[in-house]
Amino acid sequence: MIDQPEAQRRSSRPTGLVEPMRRVLRVWLIAVVVGLPAVVLIGYLVAGAPGAWGAAIGMGLAVGFLSITVGVALGTARMGPNALGASVLGSWIVKMLLLMVVLVLLREADFYSRPVLFVALLVGTVGTLLLEAFVVVRTRVPYVEPGPR
Repeated sequence: MIDQPEAQRRSSRPTGLVEPMRRVLRVWLIAVVVGLPAVVLIGYLVAGAPGAWGAAIGMGLAVGFLSITVGVALGTARMGPNALGASVLGSWIVKMLLLMVVLVLLREADFYSRPVLFVALLVGTVGTLLLEAFVVVRTRVPYVEPGPR
């Protein structure tokens, strides 16, 4: 059994990852609220209703993937770098499997534009990665965190 001070140290282990990921989540939510309708509108203007559906599906996949990444990072940040790394790797595998399942399910459907879905997924994925990198790099995190007294 773990004594109380050791349990408190484990549960309250500080990490420099939590604040950047929280900022990524805040900025990302604003970007989704602004960007998703804009991308769907552009898809509609390019290819009509199928373009709007393709844009919505592509951006939905990109948004879902980033939310999985941020959720896993925030959920496992206090468990240490090994657990965090394994969890992020596992979530990447889950995301690739989900992408394959969605694409197989949509293979025979004709209600969406495939080129618009591809472009929206590409733009959404690259955009979220750039947004995440920009926010993480610009977040001030101390190099040393004081330990328990």
